[in-house]
Amino acid sequence: MILRKIQDSPQKAVPLAMMLVVVGLSLIVLATVWLRFAPSLTVFGHDFGDFMHGFLYGVAIAMEIAGVAIAAAAAVAAKARKT
Repeated sequence: MILRKIQDSPQKAVPLAMMLVVVGLSLIVLATVWLRFAPSLTVFGHDFGDFMHGFLYGVAIAMEIAGVAIAAAAAVAAKARKT
């Protein structure tokens, strides 16, 4: 429902898209350094560390794709309104 309201106004969609991109990049950084800090979490086992490493990368990639898709849709909508 929130995304439908954002689709109507491209001016509101661009900040949302940039937020998704920034949070996605932050998660990529967190996933990259996760293996350096994972040995301190051996209580949960090594599989948990590998799971979190992959999970963080997966969520980051999904957020990046969503941000780019929303920004592209906003650009197309803004261009359509000008013509």
